[in-house]
Amino acid sequence: MPLEFEIAPELMPYVADATVRFRYLNPGIGVTISGATAVVAGSEVVNVKDLEQQFMFCLYRQKIYSETLPLRHTLLAGVTGR
Repeated sequence: MPLEFEIAPELMPYVADATVRFRYLNPGIGVTISGATAVVAGSEVVNVKDLEQQFMFCLYRQKIYSETLPLRHTLLAGVTGR
């Protein structure tokens, strides 16, 4: 049975990259995004709560990565003198 849950609008820009990471970490489990809803399904879906937690972790991690990337570029440029 597929797992379906809502994604907050402020996290939607990060869904594509987070989905790629989630599928890498969970081979055999598919993710479909439809509007603001994620549907996670696969033959290995055992613990629904853990699966949702893993997907949301990937999503939040991608948000943090994207928001801090300009800062990391600036710091690296300052350290290397570029």
